[in-house]
Amino acid sequence: MTHPPGSDLLDALLASLGDAVYLVDADGRVRFANPAAVALLGYDREEELLGAPSHATIHHTRPDGTPFPEAECPLLRPRATGETVRVDHDWFVRRDGGLVPVAYSSAPVQVDGGRGAVVAFRDISEALRALAERVRAAELHASRARIVAAADAERRRLGRDLHDGAQARLVNVAIALQLAAQRRGDDDLVADALGELRIAMDELRDLASGLLPAVLTNRGLGAAVETLTARAPVPVTASVPDDRYDESVEVAAYFVVAEALANVAKHAEAEEAWVEVACDADALAVEIRDDGRGGADREAGSGLRGLADRVAALDGTLEVDSPPGGGTRVRARLPLATTRAAA
Repeated sequence: MTHPPGSDLLDALLASLGDAVYLVDADGRVRFANPAAVALLGYDREEELLGAPSHATIHHTRPDGTPFPEAECPLLRPRATGETVRVDHDWFVRRDGGLVPVAYSSAPVQVDGGRGAVVAFRDISEALRALAERVRAAELHASRARIVAAADAERRRLGRDLHDGAQARLVNVAIALQLAAQRRGDDDLVADALGELRIAMDELRDLASGLLPAVLTNRGLGAAVETLTARAPVPVTASVPDDRYDESVEVAAYFVVAEALANVAKHAEAEEAWVEVACDADALAVEIRDDGRGGADREAGSGLRGLADRVAALDGTLEVDSPPGGGTRVRARLPLATTRAAA
């Protein structure tokens, strides 16, 4: 076995390193490989690598299967130029022909017969998997944010269509029925039709506001929350700044308040509720609490789960604290910087 020049202490040090290390002589042949290098390249013993041409043995093929010309190989360049080469992502060929992703540095070293190179490398498979997971998570997050934004845009379109189309026509019909009733005097059929028409218009107005209320777009979150609390069946004390925020933040905050107050009305058996919105340098904090019976489960219904998805799409958080008999507290935190970047 031929080792690089140096003491037994140096040999022992190289052998004990966690990173893989091997030495290439002036002819480009392997002169030394520590146990980590032997194992990473899929060999059983160092002797199986000694004397082998470095490039033709471990660096001859690209990931797509095409040949990697030795003249283009940066790993052996230090022999000719004396420079140190560092590569963050490359592929070495294992004994079985498989490829292993590596990061390596190759530095010049004087050996018998001229200048060689000492190569230190490590397996980056785990790092690449972690990076791929982060990329997938980022893509999923971006996709979810796009879906939420597209849904909000569709709500706005439907709201405008209902207001400008169906509602306008129903108003015209209502006027026509009122004129007919005036001309014909007391006519129960006309009066009944007019009553049903008014109910339909109220339902249509509620539907349109449930999609995305115009007051939110035109006047902001404070006015929209005021409208919500005015319709609530229990007294609601609200504290909301008059400031305007990014559209995605205002829409998310509005739906958090709307869903929480709807749950108060349906399930809480509360006597009072409170809405508080506050803004700091980083985020908009939204809190809705009541003095009801508690026991709300974020996973039990689609409403709170949908809110959690909407808030998460903005890199926000949603918390539900609802001990039995202790009322319910819904907290959402909506980052501002992220939404500005997204917008």
